[in-house]
Order: sequence, then C-alpha cells, then structure tokens
Amino acid sequence: MEKKILLIEDDFAIIDIYKTVLETNGFDLEVITWGEKALEKIEKVKDRKEPKSDIVLLDLILPDMNGIEILRKIKGQEETKDLPVFILTNYDSKDLAKEAKSLNVEDFILKTDCTPSELIKLIKKKLKLD
Repeated sequence: MEKKILLIEDDFAIIDIYKTVLETNGFDLEVITWGEKALEKIEKVKDRKEPKSDIVLLDLILPDMNGIEILRKIKGQEETKDLPVFILTNYDSKDLAKEAKSLNVEDFILKTDCTPSELIKLIKKKLKLD
C-alpha cells in the first residue's frame, strides 16, 4: 500500500522536485499551497471526511500564514496529534525551530541542508520502510 504524504509548500520549483522524488519512490503525494487550504484539510481529517496522511512535510512561510499555525492545529487535535510532521523551510530561525520542536515535530530541516534523497531516507526511516 502506498504511503500518503501531504506536502504543504508554496514554491512550485520545490514542489516539482519533491513531487518527482517522492512519486519515484512510490509515495502518494498530495500538495497544498495555501495555509487556509491546509487547515481545511486537517478539519476534514478530524471529521473523518478524508483519510489521514502518513507524514506531513510543512513549509513555514506560506502566502497566507505561518506554518506554525498549521502545526499547532495538527498537534492540537486528537485525530491528528500523532501525525509525523517534518518542517521543511528556508527560514533559519532558532526560535521557530525551538517552538516547532516543542510541538513534537519529527525534525526541523533547512531545505538547503537536506537533499531530496536525504529527505527520502528520513521519511522511509520514520515509516519503517527500510
């Protein structure tokens, strides 16, 4: 069974790269580019109107909100609180990293420090696919 990954990202060049790498590695990818749409998705999962993803890859800088708001929503609901979330950002902030880690993210990753193949390894390790 394909593992579902939710990518919340607004940079289309990044989306294309991750889409290619994730789908090539057998993952089912859903992409959301706006924070408000991500919140709607989380609400649908909470209401059991949509299935939960196996992992969320979350950018912090979105056109309409900070990704930390989305992370708080995910971790604040019983239905999604255990959902593994990897922060993927170009925004290097020790304060945001500390806040994200306090909300139990799997990892706070700077996009410039993690190749797509390294990201695949992290995802496979978390999903126990290796």
